[in-house]
Amino acid sequence: MAPLVGWRIPPGRRVLLLLAMFAAQVALLKLIIHPRADGFFSVPGGLFQLVLYYSLGFCLLISTRVTALWCLLVDAAQEHRWLQRLMPQLASTFLLVYCASRLFPTSFSDAPNLTWPASAWWVGLLALVVGMSCCFSMASIAPKSFWFQFIRTEWTTLLLAGVFPLSHFLVYTLIARSEGWLAAPTVAVVRFLLDFVYADVYTDFPARIVGTPNFVAIIDHLCAGYEGIAMITVFLMWYLHSFKRDFRFPAALLLFPLAAVLIWLSNCLRIAVLVGIGTSGHSEMVMEGFHANGGWICFILVSLGMVALARRSSVFCRSAARRTFTIDADSALVIPLLVMLAATLLTSAMSAGFPWLYPLRVLATTVAMALLWRQFRLDALAPRLFPVLAGVLVFVFWIVLVPASADADRAFEASLFAVPVVWSAAWIALRLAGAAVVIPIAEELAFRGYVPLFFRGGDHAFRPGGPIHWAPFIASSLLFGALHSFWFAGALAGAVYYLVRQRSGSLWDSIVAHGTTNLLLSLYVFASGHWSYW
Repeated sequence: MAPLVGWRIPPGRRVLLLLAMFAAQVALLKLIIHPRADGFFSVPGGLFQLVLYYSLGFCLLISTRVTALWCLLVDAAQEHRWLQRLMPQLASTFLLVYCASRLFPTSFSDAPNLTWPASAWWVGLLALVVGMSCCFSMASIAPKSFWFQFIRTEWTTLLLAGVFPLSHFLVYTLIARSEGWLAAPTVAVVRFLLDFVYADVYTDFPARIVGTPNFVAIIDHLCAGYEGIAMITVFLMWYLHSFKRDFRFPAALLLFPLAAVLIWLSNCLRIAVLVGIGTSGHSEMVMEGFHANGGWICFILVSLGMVALARRSSVFCRSAARRTFTIDADSALVIPLLVMLAATLLTSAMSAGFPWLYPLRVLATTVAMALLWRQFRLDALAPRLFPVLAGVLVFVFWIVLVPASADADRAFEASLFAVPVVWSAAWIALRLAGAAVVIPIAEELAFRGYVPLFFRGGDHAFRPGGPIHWAPFIASSLLFGALHSFWFAGALAGAVYYLVRQRSGSLWDSIVAHGTTNLLLSLYVFASGHWSYW
C-alpha cells in the first residue's frame, strides 16, 4: 500500500500543529466541564488552576533556552511515527471528556447524582484516562527517548516550576487566613512614615486602619504585602535559575529574604503615598490610578534594583566588575516599547479616569526613538499599496471583533469636552499623532523587529517569498495580542502585520500597515463618536 505522502509534514510545523491541537483540547474541556462548583467539584477546578500555574512557571524558567530546546525537539521528531500515537491520543481525550461528564456538571447537563462506590470508580477511571491522554500526547510529539533525556537534563527545572503553583496556593489560601501576620506591622510602618508629614495620623490596629481625618486606608490581606513577596520570589527564582552560571551559590540565596523585605517596605511606602494623595483631595486618582498601578511600579523598581545588586556585587556575582553600559542594535529595537510601557504605567498612576497625561507617553517614546534611530538600521521607506490594504483589512475586522461601549463613549466624550476647546484640540492632535505614527513604529520595532531576532530568525526570517518561521510568527502575534485588551483581535492583527513584513522583508511595510489601521480607527472615532476605541 502506498504511503500517505500528504501526512509528511515538516517536523517543526507538525510539532506546532500538535501543540495547538492539544491546547485546543484543553480549552474545549475547560469550556465543557464546570468543576468550579461547590463541594467536591471545586477540587478539580483548583487542580486545573495549579497545573496552569505550573505550566506557566516551567515555560518561564526555560524561556532563555527555548531556542535550543526547540531545535532538540524538532530533531527528535524528524523520523518519529507520530500518526500511530495520535489516534490513541484522540480516543483517550474523548474518553476523558466522557468520564468527566459522569462526575461534574457540564454545559449541557447538571452534575450526576452518584453514590460512593460508583463515584469512586469514575474518579479512578478519570485519573487513569488523564494519565493516558498526557502520555499519548507526549508520544505523538516526540519519541520516548527524547522525553527520558529531557527529564534527566531538566529535572531541576521541573522541580522549581512547582514553586509557582505553591506560591499561588500559599498566598491565596494559607496566608489569606492569617492576614494579621503582616497587617499589623504594615499599619505600624505606614503610621511611622505618615508621622513625618501629618500631625494627626489616625490608626486602629484591630481594624487594620491607618490614615488621616480626611482619608484612611484599610490594610486587608491583599494590601499587606503577601502578593508582592510571592511575585518577587518567583521573579528572583526565574532570574537566578536562568543565569545560574553567573552567580555564587549559596550566597545568591540571600537575595530572597532581602528582596522580600524591600518589596514589603516599598508596599508600606506605597500605602503612605496613597493616603497622602487621598488626603490632598485627589481621592479619584487614588482609586482609579495610583491604587491599581502603584504596586506594579514598586515591583518593577525592586526587581530592577535586585538585578543590579546581584550583577554588581562580588558577594553574589562571579564576575562583578563594573561594565560600561552599551545598547546594541538588537536591544535598541525593544527600548521604545519599554519606554512607552513605563510611561503608560506612570501616567496611569497619576490619572483619575481620563488619560489627560497621554501626551507624555507620546513624548517619552518619541525621545527614545530619536536617540536610538541610527541603531534601528531601517531600510529606505518605499511606498507600496499592499501594506495600506492590509491595514484597511485589520481595521475592518477590528471594528467587527471589538465591540464599542456606549457608557465608555459617553464618559470619554464628557471628560474630553469639559475643558476649553484649545486643550481638547491639542490633546486630540497629540493622541492622533501617537496612534498613527509613534505607537506603530515603537510596537513594530519590538514585535516584528526584536522578537524574530530573539528567536534567532534574524533578517533571513523575512526573505521575500521565503518560508514562514513559525516560532517568531506565533510568539510575536500572541505577545502583540497580550498588549491589547481584546487579545484575539490583537493577535490576529499581529499575525497580519507579520505576514506583511514577510511578503516584502521590510519592517517599514508592517509599520505602514499598523499606522494605516490606527489612522482609520481614529477617523472612525471622529465620525462615529465611539471614543472607546481610543
